[in-house]
Amino acid sequence: MSFNTDFDQIATIAPGANGTEPETISAAVAPVEAPSPRPLPFQGETGEGVLIQEPQVAETAAAEANPAPIAEATLAQPVVAPAAARVRRPRPRWVVPTAIAVVGLITAGALGYLFYSTSGKLDATRHQLALTQASLAGTKDQLASVQADAALKKQTADYLALYTADAGKVRTDYQQVSACKTYSQCRTEAQQGLADMQAFQADRKSATIPAALSSSDAQLGDSLSAAIVALQELITGMDTNSVSKIDDGFVKLNDAMLAMAKAESALGSEIR
Repeated sequence: MSFNTDFDQIATIAPGANGTEPETISAAVAPVEAPSPRPLPFQGETGEGVLIQEPQVAETAAAEANPAPIAEATLAQPVVAPAAARVRRPRPRWVVPTAIAVVGLITAGALGYLFYSTSGKLDATRHQLALTQASLAGTKDQLASVQADAALKKQTADYLALYTADAGKVRTDYQQVSACKTYSQCRTEAQQGLADMQAFQADRKSATIPAALSSSDAQLGDSLSAAIVALQELITGMDTNSVSKIDDGFVKLNDAMLAMAKAESALGSEIR
């Protein structure tokens, strides 16, 4: 290779004909001329034009004049390979089922505890309810007993009120009949006694008789019936001027009143 600055040439060795010496063939390489800079107009202080070379044009000319260093610099630069994309590792297939199973176990445990707690509370509530029902049943029985006792006491009180009022009238009438002196007075007292005896009998029959007083009430009913018959006979004897009927009527009336007194004594013992 020639070191002439004007041009370079390439020598090629070719074999000679018929075994002669090889011949050297030279090929001339035309030199590469750098492009001339493009002048730019510039007005200086003196008013003369000055040529200014653009930096980019200078660099391009230098690169064309000496291409080898540029190529070497380009080759010397390291080639940066693109970063390899991260490969995402697939998630194992057992991860999701295991997570679901763990959540299921936690949920099952919580539900189991909740069920156990709720079941215990329900058992306690049932036990308390059974005790309450038993207590209510006992209270209901007591209330029924109290109500029955109250009803019995009311019946007894009503009967005693009836007996006291009617019996008082009957005794008063009996005393008046026994103490009368004239015909008209005796006739009036006997008729009043008969009306009061009949009213007493009707009130007794319409009243509710307590079971504990049934025996004395039966005796009272018999004595009232006997007293009514005795007064009817006495009134008939007065109306007919029959002394025998008047006397027999007085005897029967006395016996009926005695029987009524015995019934009243029995009634007192049954009330105690």
